[in-house]
Amino acid sequence: MLKISTPLIYSLTLMFASYFASQHSIAAQSNTSIEEVNKLEGQLVQFITNKGNFTIELYAKKSPQSVLNFVEYVKSGFYKQTIFHRAIRGVILQGGGYTSDLIAKKTRAPIANESKNNIANTTGTIAMARMKTAHSATSQFFINLRDNPSLDAKGNEYGYTVFGKVVNGLPLLKTLAKTKTKKQDLHQYIPVDEIKIIDVQLIEKIGLKEIKPNKVNISENKNNEKFVEGIHYVRLKEPIKLSDNKINTNSNVEVISAFSFGCGHCYGIYPLTQQWSHSHKSDTTFSYFHAVWNQAMRVYARSYYAAIELKIENKIHLPMFEAVVINQQKLDNQDDFAGFFESFGVEKDKFIKIFNSEPVSQRVEQAEKLTKLFNLASVPEFIVAGKYRVEPMRAGGQDEVFDVIDFLVKREKMQQSPK
Repeated sequence: MLKISTPLIYSLTLMFASYFASQHSIAAQSNTSIEEVNKLEGQLVQFITNKGNFTIELYAKKSPQSVLNFVEYVKSGFYKQTIFHRAIRGVILQGGGYTSDLIAKKTRAPIANESKNNIANTTGTIAMARMKTAHSATSQFFINLRDNPSLDAKGNEYGYTVFGKVVNGLPLLKTLAKTKTKKQDLHQYIPVDEIKIIDVQLIEKIGLKEIKPNKVNISENKNNEKFVEGIHYVRLKEPIKLSDNKINTNSNVEVISAFSFGCGHCYGIYPLTQQWSHSHKSDTTFSYFHAVWNQAMRVYARSYYAAIELKIENKIHLPMFEAVVINQQKLDNQDDFAGFFESFGVEKDKFIKIFNSEPVSQRVEQAEKLTKLFNLASVPEFIVAGKYRVEPMRAGGQDEVFDVIDFLVKREKMQQSPK
């Protein structure tokens, strides 16, 4: 196991990566009002990565310039396609400045150090990375995977400014930091298995206060169940059953994952979805469903159902996500997709024939109708037993969504059991 013995090593490992990126600063930090700062207090920010998602909460009142700086980078799309370039097992995970080929992105001017805000670098907090010079932080940040008091301000000495905390996904980050690392040029602890940021987005707070009292009938929750209808999940107006399973006391519960290849959130939750589905083969019938509510999604859906007709959907599912979401490959029409499918051994003429076939057209038409019946307004979402719709925002996060699904599956199984 890697051991870090001195505060100096901590500082150096955080310093070098920020140094190179800071050499490219191109603009000054603008002044903002107290009102703007107050609006950002407690703001939630979701990171979508190729390994899963996590969410942080911002401490705008304690670290106003750091938060405003970070949010500007988020809004500009700066963090898209950057990597976590430093993973020190059990210590930190750092990113926000480099592309996959370790080229530093151009940043704005450095900001003032706010580390004397009395917020310590404790487990789960997120802080600004910087050079040895105190006021040199730009875009890079790191997440503390344990208490790191050596990074706090002491007396007249500045430390590393904490500007938020991970509120969802810390176990994922701790696991990612255990990955095998390498050294390249002046960089150390680079994850061998790349951890890439697909997108970073400001999101609304999740909680009961979002639900108006008259929308929830608390009296319906007579059994003090952990999850409440109307808050954590929604009941469909009319039950919809898609599978051909015969209904009996031993039948599995149907779970459908609604997604789109053009959805970064869908790609982010895909590993967890796969893991969940594999671990529930004994009690569920699981399937994917490509949602359709516009022309772009219609083309993606046609390619997905063509893959099913060609019996290569499992082989092409993840690569398709990566092509669209990560590599931003142009896949707008049948010729684009024909070229993509050729790399998986499908002849172009054969693909085009299947792509435009009646079975695929019928599947796409059905998908569009089901999107309306499921009342989908976004993806990813999950349909359980043809009765309930579950989505990450309502459930409380991408990890929590599977807890809600487990709850509903268990309840359905109990209802199927003999009285």
